[in-house]
Amino acid sequence: MQAIIKFLADLEVVIYLILGTVAVIYLRRLLLAIDERRTAIFGWEREAAQRKVNAAVTVLILIGLLTVAEFVVATFLTVEMRQEPTFATPTISVLSTPTETLSPEMIPTDATPTYTPYPQANIEGVPSDCVSEVLEITNPLQGDLVGGVVEILGSVNTPNFGSYKYEYSTMGEPNWITIAAGSEPGVNKNLGFWYTESLVPGDYMLRLVALDNNGVEQSACVLQVKVEQE
Repeated sequence: MQAIIKFLADLEVVIYLILGTVAVIYLRRLLLAIDERRTAIFGWEREAAQRKVNAAVTVLILIGLLTVAEFVVATFLTVEMRQEPTFATPTISVLSTPTETLSPEMIPTDATPTYTPYPQANIEGVPSDCVSEVLEITNPLQGDLVGGVVEILGSVNTPNFGSYKYEYSTMGEPNWITIAAGSEPGVNKNLGFWYTESLVPGDYMLRLVALDNNGVEQSACVLQVKVEQE
């Protein structure tokens, strides 16, 4: 549904031009039909002209309704979609295959853990625990310039996973505003979109939060980006 609203909003001008053109054509047909009905001599001529009038009026009413609908979508629904967070309800799939966990006896005694450095955001007072392919944002990256519609890519694959949400805040004292949420775990997947058109250009914090099955926040991955209007 959001994709349809965004499509109609992006083509607002084109849709208005098409509707206006069709309205002019049928308005001319209506005027001609009214003149034809006025000058008709025989009854069957008046009936034919009346049918043309009715058809033209019907099309003009339909165009009017479509114009109002497009205006509502482009003016109100788009703004509401960008400002209100979308929360997904965690669901349990009965067809999912449980992931086997290695027992301590199955782990080699000489195994050495390998740590992959991750570009953490150095923001004072804001905890961040980004782990590659566990909890991370891969697009945008730390320090990136963003604008318009930003596609959020990353991984949410934490233990006891229930759902996730991603939020933004201005710099300084965090004031997190939820953008959207989801309930499907994954690695290097599309997590959602961030509409930045209404934001004041500047530095922002972007945070991906993992929640457990009880809705309790487990950990968060935070990075800093700069919003620029296109």
